[in-house]
Amino acid sequence: MRSIKSLFILTLIFNLCSCEVVQEVHFNADQSGQYSLGFDLSEMMHMGAAAESDSKKEQIDSLIVFADILELKKDSISKLSPEKQAKLKQLEAYSIDIKSDTTTNQFKMKINYDFKNLEDLALFSEKLRDQDIQELDLIGNKMKTTDKSKTDEIFNINDSFETTFNKDKFTLNISPEALAKSEKEKDTTMTADNPMANLMRFKLKYTFPYRIKKVSNQNAKVLSDFKGIEINANLYQMMSDPKFFDTEVEFE
Repeated sequence: MRSIKSLFILTLIFNLCSCEVVQEVHFNADQSGQYSLGFDLSEMMHMGAAAESDSKKEQIDSLIVFADILELKKDSISKLSPEKQAKLKQLEAYSIDIKSDTTTNQFKMKINYDFKNLEDLALFSEKLRDQDIQELDLIGNKMKTTDKSKTDEIFNINDSFETTFNKDKFTLNISPEALAKSEKEKDTTMTADNPMANLMRFKLKYTFPYRIKKVSNQNAKVLSDFKGIEINANLYQMMSDPKFFDTEVEFE
């Protein structure tokens, strides 16, 4: 699978807030499936709660299904240019789940995408590019920074890794370009006991239609039904070992 462009620009500096990024991919036997990219900013919300104690309390529990919205507004959409109609039609495979509560300082967002095959999965962020989706701005609004030079993008596993999947095996490997860039920009000052190491955490979860026979990566946890793996990493682990996520899974 060719690498995916950056999902979207987020104003985030690792030493100012805490965040967990969760990527999940569920594969069907025909290589279709569902991809989701989730963000849990609850810890950051707690950190900023004192400063915003007088702000208005707000609760959000919403599932936005873009296929339903496009159907509801099909008459007005039909009046747009063919180019704009085609652009909006790309959103049919997406939904966004948002749970936010300023009383309990919780904020979670998950972007779901139904893909047809590996090539379609590779278009996940490309189809979101330049779409006017206010819900995605919620993430940016929750993150603040004073150094604009460090806000170009956040880690998205698909930006730097190549994926294959068939009935025999699944592979996830860092691309040569990403490996070279990682080695060049490696932060040698980061240590395992650095307080910043756990401010950014990453979870990768892959589920398959086949039972697992063997997994090459010792960092990978096999799920209880033997049909999936999970890999967790903090900022130090990811920066110190660019191949931390490299995995080959053989199926029975």
